[in-house]
Amino acid sequence: MAQSDLLPLRQQELVVGEPTPYAIFDADNQLLLNAGQIIHTEKQLETLNKLGMFRNPAWRGVRVAGAVGGARVHTNTPPTERVIAKPAPIKRHLAQFKLSPGSALHIQLSVDPLNHSESVKLIGWVDKKGVLISALNAHGAVLPYREGQSIKAKTIAGKDVISFDAVIEKVCFFPFPYLHLSWPDTLQIRQLRNSLRVNTHLIASISGDGIHSTPAKITNLSASGAMLEGSNLQLATDQEISMALRLHAAGIDHTMNIRAIVKNQKSETPNRAIQYGLEFIPLATADRLVLEHYIFSAILE
Repeated sequence: MAQSDLLPLRQQELVVGEPTPYAIFDADNQLLLNAGQIIHTEKQLETLNKLGMFRNPAWRGVRVAGAVGGARVHTNTPPTERVIAKPAPIKRHLAQFKLSPGSALHIQLSVDPLNHSESVKLIGWVDKKGVLISALNAHGAVLPYREGQSIKAKTIAGKDVISFDAVIEKVCFFPFPYLHLSWPDTLQIRQLRNSLRVNTHLIASISGDGIHSTPAKITNLSASGAMLEGSNLQLATDQEISMALRLHAAGIDHTMNIRAIVKNQKSETPNRAIQYGLEFIPLATADRLVLEHYIFSAILE
């Protein structure tokens, strides 16, 4: 659905402490709140208003039973409950997402017992006609795909992972190797959250009170925290630390220095290094984007 198909919402239409009567989207069609969710504070409402609030005009809203006056009458009818209607589905097309030529796609054959995927580049598309992707993998080798084969493709658009199925309609080698795919009428869209974690084997250097450039391993990572493991680390709960590491994102190695608070610690066996749960102190925008891109890319691979 294009933005023009959505109706703008005014701040006055929403009440703090009450369920939202509609599913609320931003200007890019990203879901901000499901219908029935509660806005708890004025600050949350102001933040939503700054992002821009829109609703689907096909949405029927929340139906709440009204109060009944008069004498009390006992019946066998169960009490009427608040009913939250399901939102009408919003069909979205590939052309509505902000994908540019050169965006990375991960593709694999629909029938592949090894579940092997390849990373290729998006060349472009013609709306409702077809999608063009490179036939070269990340190492520059030509993919041995054939016309008529079905593939699954995944890519990132903003904070969404988009998946679709397509058929290879044409394998072309001139003026360069590329695949002509059928147009995907249906997209599977998965919205990513800050709490989503990926397993990692990253090495970091930890500094803080009484600690100087001590090596440690990051075993999982999210946009808001990490799990740290190190045999030479002695950290205390609520201690603030600095964590230096390198992340490869968008084809570039980024050196990052992240401040974090130790929230918890555990050791499953006496011989194993202690694991520390970290919560990141809010990141600068540039660092947050690098971290999110790394996590999203790890999910695709």
